[in-house]
Amino acid sequence: MRKKYLKPTQEVCNKAILFARVSSKRQKEEGVSLDVQMEAITKYCKDKNLKIIKDFSIDESSMKGDRKQYHEMLDLAQKTSGPVAIVVNYVDRLQRNYDDSYLLNKLRREGKIEVHFLKENLIIHKNSNSMELNFWNMHVLMANAQVNNMIDKVKGSQRLNRSQGKWQGSAPLGYLNRRDEDNKATLILDPVRATIIQHLFEAFSKGGHTTKTIWLLAKQLGLCSKMKKRKGIPVSKNTVYDILTNPFYYGLMYYDGKWIKHQYESLINKELFERVQSILTQNGTHNRNNVDENAGKLYIFRGLIHCKECGCLISPETKKKNGKEYVYLRCGHSKCNYNYCHQSTVNETIILNQLKDELFNKITLPTSIQEALKNKLLKDLKETATFNAGVKSNTTNLLTALKQKEDRLLDFYLEGKLEQSTYDSKKTEIESERKRLLDNIEKYKEIDSKMRDKIINIVSIASDLKHVFDMATTSQKSALLKLLLKDCKLNGKTLEYELNKPFDKLLSCPDYKQWPEITINHLDAIERLDV
Repeated sequence: MRKKYLKPTQEVCNKAILFARVSSKRQKEEGVSLDVQMEAITKYCKDKNLKIIKDFSIDESSMKGDRKQYHEMLDLAQKTSGPVAIVVNYVDRLQRNYDDSYLLNKLRREGKIEVHFLKENLIIHKNSNSMELNFWNMHVLMANAQVNNMIDKVKGSQRLNRSQGKWQGSAPLGYLNRRDEDNKATLILDPVRATIIQHLFEAFSKGGHTTKTIWLLAKQLGLCSKMKKRKGIPVSKNTVYDILTNPFYYGLMYYDGKWIKHQYESLINKELFERVQSILTQNGTHNRNNVDENAGKLYIFRGLIHCKECGCLISPETKKKNGKEYVYLRCGHSKCNYNYCHQSTVNETIILNQLKDELFNKITLPTSIQEALKNKLLKDLKETATFNAGVKSNTTNLLTALKQKEDRLLDFYLEGKLEQSTYDSKKTEIESERKRLLDNIEKYKEIDSKMRDKIINIVSIASDLKHVFDMATTSQKSALLKLLLKDCKLNGKTLEYELNKPFDKLLSCPDYKQWPEITINHLDAIERLDV
């Protein structure tokens, strides 16, 4: 007798986790508040007979930080027996980038979760078809595009503000971030810390102090960090040194390679600041580049490395031994008497030698091959630019025609010439085609002369990295390392880091003939690099 095989049925999902999120005050006030979202998705679960096992109401950005509550929600879904529905109002309330899609997709394929998007009228589950998945991806794409657009606007606004002497970000120690009467960001003097800092400047300017004794005085006066993780902890000696050498306190801020006057109240006058710099220079402890005597004193690793143990920024400092100068890398917390960190001081040469072995000496192409590579790349870029422009133009025309088709469809429906089911079916087909076209157009980047020059510079650097680094000035070496590396952490005497794209692909590919293809495949990453 022939055996009969039964197709396994999908387990019924009857449990739900609710997820609501806002990321700004504006969203809270414009109809997408947490309460409004929760009310809608709770009603949905009641109508669908879904038992709510937990709700998550989150006030956070989906593009910053580790999204702890988001991952806590996914962990709960994974640990719950049987499939669980994650119910949200909009796609962009749950995710705004493709990094978040990986875990969601993994749990979906395993049958652990379904994702219900109310406003999009979309349910994503284990057996979702390609059209449903494409529709989902389209909304993630649009949400991600919106985020990138906002980032560009914020960066432009920040550049304008800095050029006008407006501070961006967390206020320097001694100042507080506040809003003025027009609700615009400003800085005011910290009534507690500002007085202490003034006293430190005055005490040091009278002589008889070293950086260590002035640090001890700062502790005695109760000067504490305002960082959340170290709130209430006395500032480090390195922080006190930063204070004594920071021109911000008498009216200057650093922007675009020069010092400009900021628009906030000064904490001290210029004469007092210069007396302190003079004493620091006489003591041989001045290693900053914001005074005339040390204007050329720059550091390769300044602002690039953090301590793996405590997360503090690693600071370079110059020390003299037997008449010679050496640069050391030190964690700001390593010398604190409360044993906050155990990272030892490391000679800069050790880290440079590590990078030479792992990066700089890895690939050096002969000059003739470098020229041939550039010529081949220029040719490929020209062909790619022409092809991309043609595709984008054709796709734009198709999207316009699709919009006209959608408008005609709606007219027929409103005139009663189409039934609801026919209208819904045709509209779904149009939305699917629009998603396909949008996905397609995103792949074909515009390659203008600025983009072309950036690509050529990147390939030139990668093909002769050792020579480029050896011939560079200290500031150029620092800029080069920031271009190459990310997530740098000092772990003992070893630098842990990742390479930025496309350098990670180029430097791991010894066959230079593949480099033009690699660069063209990573136009998104190249676009983000500051070359």
